[in-house]
Amino acid sequence: MTQEEKLDALLENVAAIKAQLDKQDEQIEYIVGRLNHMRDKAHSERESKTAWPK
Repeated sequence: MTQEEKLDALLENVAAIKAQLDKQDEQIEYIVGRLNHMRDKAHSERESKTAWPK
């Protein structure tokens, strides 16, 4: 394997890793959005219920 081929292989690996990280970032953004939505929904439900003093 020549230096050029090694560099090409490395560049392909780097591009694949970048694509994978981008996909993971999208998944994390979706998960965070869902969790925020669930938290807001839970807070609104809790506020709307009658709270009896302890």
